[in-house]
Amino acid sequence: QVDTMDTMNNYTPSSTPSKDDDSKSHLKSQSRSPSMASDTEPIELVDHPARPVQTPTMRSGGYGSVGRSSPKPKAHQFVVKSFNTPTKCNQCTSLMVGLIRQGCACEVCNFSCHVTCADKAPAVCPVPQDQTKGPLGIDPQRGIGTAYEGLVRVPKPTGVKKGWQRAMAVVCDFKLFLYELGEGKSTQPSVVVSQVIDMRDEEFSVSSVLASDVIHASRKDIPCIFRVTASQLSPSSSHKASILILADSDQERNKWVGLLNELHRILKKNKLKERFVYAPKEAYDSTLPLIKTAQSAAIIDHERVALGNEEGLYVIHVTKDEIIRVGDNKKVYQIDLIPQEQLLAVISGRNRHVRLIPTQALDGRETESQKLAETKNCQAIASGPIRNNSLTCLCVAMKSKIICYEVNRGRSRHRHMRELQAPAQVQWMGLLSARLYVGYQSGFTRYSLHGDTTPVSLLHPEDHTLAFIPQQNLSALCAVEISNKELLLCFSAIGVYVDSQGRRSRQQELMWPAWPSAACYSAPYLSVHSENAVDVFDVNTMEWIQTIPLKKVR
Repeated sequence: QVDTMDTMNNYTPSSTPSKDDDSKSHLKSQSRSPSMASDTEPIELVDHPARPVQTPTMRSGGYGSVGRSSPKPKAHQFVVKSFNTPTKCNQCTSLMVGLIRQGCACEVCNFSCHVTCADKAPAVCPVPQDQTKGPLGIDPQRGIGTAYEGLVRVPKPTGVKKGWQRAMAVVCDFKLFLYELGEGKSTQPSVVVSQVIDMRDEEFSVSSVLASDVIHASRKDIPCIFRVTASQLSPSSSHKASILILADSDQERNKWVGLLNELHRILKKNKLKERFVYAPKEAYDSTLPLIKTAQSAAIIDHERVALGNEEGLYVIHVTKDEIIRVGDNKKVYQIDLIPQEQLLAVISGRNRHVRLIPTQALDGRETESQKLAETKNCQAIASGPIRNNSLTCLCVAMKSKIICYEVNRGRSRHRHMRELQAPAQVQWMGLLSARLYVGYQSGFTRYSLHGDTTPVSLLHPEDHTLAFIPQQNLSALCAVEISNKELLLCFSAIGVYVDSQGRRSRQQELMWPAWPSAACYSAPYLSVHSENAVDVFDVNTMEWIQTIPLKKVR
């Protein structure tokens, strides 16, 4: 363990449960994520209605009541818990990242840890003082743990000229996390990560600044400012993401710069390279007035991207720097390619109708599109092959009604097949393995498009470990088919793994660093979009692999 900060007077996130925790819940499933399996039997997490835990929310080290004497050693009583402020795992010292249910806490001694760390925790409750980990420290081989944290200031969203705002910075797992803080002295950071920079990024660097670098900063602040830089677009591009950070003093700035550079040296020495799935490439210059505010996009082939925006549908030829306008200038909300029928379906116009457009139009040729008259106020579309790939189906959702069409080569290019009724307004829809999956508030349902089986709710009513989803009224983001026996259901605050009947299949849950606006899947990677970044997860190992710092991605 490299204990970098023993001598530093620093600010520590909550290491104990908050007394106003959101929820606690039963979790008795014995299954585990394949990536997190251990030789020991998994701990059993129990549940009962939440009781207030009388411990301070923010502590400067230590683990609640771990020092209390006990007449006889007992086992921990772990309960899955939602923390309201950034909280470190008492076992591995890493942050418990997530919006809800980030970890578990012992109801007796307040020992808090990741669900996957619970069976590695010291078995005796309360934990003996000599078995508690120091509040800070990092494993240099794996990069696990928290190295440093402190209060800083970052520029306001409109820039340094408008001033600085408070933030909490945490260096954890070779990432720099920033959490927004209000201006009041008693204000605590929320669990939503406002920005994260991976130190394994090949373009990562940290340095002090010159007056010429920060022309709008106050002169007295300049000795206290440092800059953290990482790649934002492809390495060949000049685009890099830089964050200016204002420390309390020049000594504090020197600590930050020295520490980040030392950690960067350690990870390079240990060859802890960045794992990245996607390398963003600029498809077109966003300063061009032709295309403003993209609403949706679809990859046509390795050279072309279809883009829908306020003014209509465009095709961007990435290698030729060419932009083709397709059809009229109606606003396009969603694009769905149907390559097997040489069509694309779009939701467009003021009344959000579905239109079928021949793919020849993407080359700039004059073609006729087909408007599906009964699809007014469409919210979502999904298409895919059914009946052993002999038929292509297009599903269209209007509120809670879903119309399924056969897409064919006839004059109108479509035929009405059947209608379905979802339990609530449709928030997401996808055709997976020839079956329709529909997401709505607090749930997902699977439908057979042949009508030969009854719909299956993918949150089994008898599985009480999933009861928190309707209790917290979570929105549906998307569903991912892991195998023919397992699904990942993504909600606005969390992702849960279930079997084909909707019973929990893994004890561990997938955590989002910030509130997501959308999610999409390209096996085996799930991309989750939020205000400041796209986070990429491997759905099999449940690892958070990459963060792409792009703003307001749709």
